[in-house]
Amino acid sequence: MGLRFTICVCFGVLLCLTSCARLGTLWTEPATEAIQDTANPLAVPMADRDFVMDEISDVLDNYFRIAREQRPRLVDAILTEGSIDTHPRIGSTLLEPWHRDSQRGFEKLHATLQTVRRIAKVRVIPSQDQYWIDLKVYKELEDLAQPVGYTVGGRISRHDNSIDQDEPDALDPPNAGWIPLGRDFALEQAILRDLQQRIERGCQNRESDVH
Repeated sequence: MGLRFTICVCFGVLLCLTSCARLGTLWTEPATEAIQDTANPLAVPMADRDFVMDEISDVLDNYFRIAREQRPRLVDAILTEGSIDTHPRIGSTLLEPWHRDSQRGFEKLHATLQTVRRIAKVRVIPSQDQYWIDLKVYKELEDLAQPVGYTVGGRISRHDNSIDQDEPDALDPPNAGWIPLGRDFALEQAILRDLQQRIERGCQNRESDVH
């Protein structure tokens, strides 16, 4: 009975993963076609700098929780660079389709099977008659000391003098526990598309109000 049950469970998991992988391949096709739609950095008209930063903050807040924001300032007739940093956010799974941080397809499936998180950094760079909005979304994978449910201790003591064991806390880097996976270009594109539409629509409304 135990062996038969184990075989059935393994077969069910394999079938589920295969189906999800096929769905993920289908879901990523539209995103792959649109991956080159929006330039990064994104150029937007040199409108009111508070309006531009408000739009960026509002769009970014749909995906992340903002940690720090530095608005462009006019210092000695020179417009300084603005920036926004977000808090890390654990990736949403297939059971959370209403969250938009994990894009459909592979990213959604990956966040379901593994613990991943993302963090966004935005630079708002003034340049002549426009702003360059440089957006980078970084993705990280959780690095556990041992698998979840692992029953053997993480460290086995030895009774000889062949190894000097340092204190683990002294060796851990500040961002220990997470493995960098590079940038999430699909999410960058989704945010930039939203941002471009918002700023264009806002500029048109402001022009119509003036006239």
